[in-house]
Amino acid sequence: MKLLDGQLGKLLQQAQKLQADMARAQEELKNMRVEAAVDAGSVRVVADGRQQIIDIILDPGIIHPANARVIQQLLMEAVNKALEKSKNLANQEMNRATGGLNIPNIPGLF
Repeated sequence: MKLLDGQLGKLLQQAQKLQADMARAQEELKNMRVEAAVDAGSVRVVADGRQQIIDIILDPGIIHPANARVIQQLLMEAVNKALEKSKNLANQEMNRATGGLNIPNIPGLF
């Protein structure tokens, strides 16, 4: 029985460490940035590691009412690229934090 208690205690310690490592990774992701650019850099989108858009930068040269539809398309493309980069970054960080454990994608976890 004592052996079982020791193993259970060790398992709980490992779970607590994993939880702390994942929380630390989440905090680090807040401060990480990825950038996606389209149309030779005329539209750039910056996102953090939690898939939050931080900034959208437009080259003033493309801003003209006649370009509205093109700008919308470029923005959509740049946002999607930035979010994809951010997801990849988050997955890498969580994989590092969990030591490669295959933890299911739990909504809101990362």
